[in-house]
Amino acid sequence: LWWVLQYYNFTNIKLLDGGFSAIKTAKIPLIKNLPTYNATTFSFSKKVNKSFFASKKQVEKAIANNAIIIDTRTTEEYLGKTLKKGAFVKGKIPKSQLLDWAKAINYAGDKKLKNSLELEKIYAKMGAKKSDTIYVYCHSGVRSAHTTFVLTQLLGYKHVLNYDGSWTEWSYFKNLALKKDN
Repeated sequence: LWWVLQYYNFTNIKLLDGGFSAIKTAKIPLIKNLPTYNATTFSFSKKVNKSFFASKKQVEKAIANNAIIIDTRTTEEYLGKTLKKGAFVKGKIPKSQLLDWAKAINYAGDKKLKNSLELEKIYAKMGAKKSDTIYVYCHSGVRSAHTTFVLTQLLGYKHVLNYDGSWTEWSYFKNLALKKDN
């Protein structure tokens, strides 16, 4: 949602680290009666912000230019062992490296983001400078949007582009090189 709102120039966004699980873990009391609010009109900007967006064509150029391409899916998806619904074939984008999005959070615990030092260590594996252009993808752009948030908003990387079409789109083009490990 953060990525979509950025795309439509809505930047007044607050995220709850750990989501609802964090509220339950912290034993914060929940309200039982919903408050009432006056109705208002909300509309997205007609002008989009593509500063976090990458197209298929941009990713094709990134491959040719040996840019940093990060696959944020699971190891099984990356290695071509799993085919999720929506994709045409198993595989990965050529020259991509695996950095599972879930490594950034305490996934088995409170679901909160790891601290900055831990995140820096995880993403140092990319071999990228904060000024490098980094392309991220997953199956449908959701997990890679999370990684885009972590890299840009928490770690200060300047040029991180989420390939929204991700593996689902890429897998449908037979002319694109597919790399499978099995």
